[in-house]
Amino acid sequence: MSLMGRGGADYYVPIEYLVNHNIKEKLATVKFNRYGDDLLFFIFYMYSGDILQLAAANELYSREWRYHKDERVWITRLPGMVPTEKTSTYERGTYYFFDAINWRKVAKEFHLDYERLDDRPQIPAQHFPPIMA
Repeated sequence: MSLMGRGGADYYVPIEYLVNHNIKEKLATVKFNRYGDDLLFFIFYMYSGDILQLAAANELYSREWRYHKDERVWITRLPGMVPTEKTSTYERGTYYFFDAINWRKVAKEFHLDYERLDDRPQIPAQHFPPIMA
């Protein structure tokens, strides 16, 4: 039996593996605000295109991380540091960049144009398992 298109799958999935419709009301709420940054980055990079990726991105955004659209990295100010220069369109200062290849935060001086930052992700109203960002 082919399930092309069913449930968003574009490949064959045995019917025995499609258990979401049986258990979705029984699953506990996922509370992303309890997870550390490392786990949130793991979820973000491992669940590309999934509601979990959006939820992890939303929680990172709550923690002052921003996704830079051109550099394709997460960036945040160093704790306690203020920008050395700040205007309505950009700021310059020292920031942490999350390096997904080496799985670490790297501090760098950077000129940050606000328009190059992605907006806060929106989580669709209907999703399972329930997610609390």
